[in-house]
Amino acid sequence: MNHHAINSLSLKHDFSPVLKLAIPLILTGAFQSSLGFFENIFLAHLGREVLAASALVSWLFFTMISIIFGTLSSVNVLISHRYGAKDHEGVTLVLRDAFLLALLLTLPTFLLFWYASDILSLFGQKPELVALAKLYLHALAWGLFPKFLLIVSFELVIGLGHSRTIMVFTILSIPLYILFSYVLIFGKFGFPMLAIAGAGWGMTFADWIIATIVCILLWLSKTYKRYIRSIFTLVKPFYLWELLCIGVPMGAMFCVETGYFFLMTLAMGWISVATLAANQIAFQYLGFLTSVVFSISQALTVRMGHLLGANEFNGAKRSAYAGIILSLVFMLLIAQLYWFFPGILISVDLNINNHANSETVHLATLFLFICGFFQIFESIRLSLFGALRGLKDTKFTLITSIIGFWCISLPIGYLFSIPLSFGGAGFWWAMVAGAFCSVILLYKRFCFIISRSSMTPKFL
Repeated sequence: MNHHAINSLSLKHDFSPVLKLAIPLILTGAFQSSLGFFENIFLAHLGREVLAASALVSWLFFTMISIIFGTLSSVNVLISHRYGAKDHEGVTLVLRDAFLLALLLTLPTFLLFWYASDILSLFGQKPELVALAKLYLHALAWGLFPKFLLIVSFELVIGLGHSRTIMVFTILSIPLYILFSYVLIFGKFGFPMLAIAGAGWGMTFADWIIATIVCILLWLSKTYKRYIRSIFTLVKPFYLWELLCIGVPMGAMFCVETGYFFLMTLAMGWISVATLAANQIAFQYLGFLTSVVFSISQALTVRMGHLLGANEFNGAKRSAYAGIILSLVFMLLIAQLYWFFPGILISVDLNINNHANSETVHLATLFLFICGFFQIFESIRLSLFGALRGLKDTKFTLITSIIGFWCISLPIGYLFSIPLSFGGAGFWWAMVAGAFCSVILLYKRFCFIISRSSMTPKFL
């Protein structure tokens, strides 16, 4: 790393701004994750088949929303740059084209959800599970447009640096999602019992209500109305193409990484049931803690966008190093839990004193040990990803994801885990190798782009 840039870091001017943006985003992610937790509890009361069908839907829904979210994340990149340059009309025009992009993405996603049950049948899923999944998917499909509007609205707020506003909206909206799902799944307060479809309709109704409230509040707010009330203007320039150029690689990157973890899960199931169960325990901590680092990465993107928009290149570089250090220190602390107290983490899911669970506990301990190393490199990788996204360079991050996960981790992991019979640990060590190589590539790219940008008269 650049030792001069690191030595010049300031707690007040470099670390503090990134933390102020990141902490509300971290809390927002934690609250959002609670929604899936409660829906699983509700649907588990309806039987094993309903829960299995909901797992199929959840995987598809998470994958598609990740792709759409990645694509629409370009909104906060462009808005942060425009806002940093004090170009308020530019913010409005980016927002205008972002709403258009959300509308354009709705139709193909709706069709995918509507006919996804046929795809599940092609993959050999049981007809009774497909029939249940179809009810859930059709209900969710009608809520896609307001969900995309919410993503764009929140990306506006994040791009302006108001991440605490997102946290407040989330805290207030999560109870509404849970209430609607509970009422419609079980048929409470005079509403019909819709069972698994009720989970989908509950989310859809809540999305429409929350999206309407958010749009009205943005329209009336003194802070945001200047951007909202002019979105119907047709003046140039148009930012739709730039939104796609930045956003599509991010969406594809999420698809690449989600697809890898799906294949890894299938491979773990081929090895043994205990291996699959242990892998799932490690995954639950990997997923949650990665979301924390990703929030820091998002904050870093916005902070760098503001500074680059104002042509403060040295400040942007220092912010990038501050974000990397924050993520790395956090994950080093978490790794201590993985390495020295794995039993406490595993006991959340299993009785570690039950002899019947001994093999799963042993494997989960091993996977968490390796996961500590993986997440250390992953924290640096995601921070560099956030820094490059702030520099509007998302194509290279997609390339490194393909190289790291599909060209290194997948073939090496498969070779060592299955043909060479090293078990699931082979996949985890292969991921460490893939993440390490990705970090090297991303850091070299970051140094090249930031030095080139500092020589450009106007980086917008």
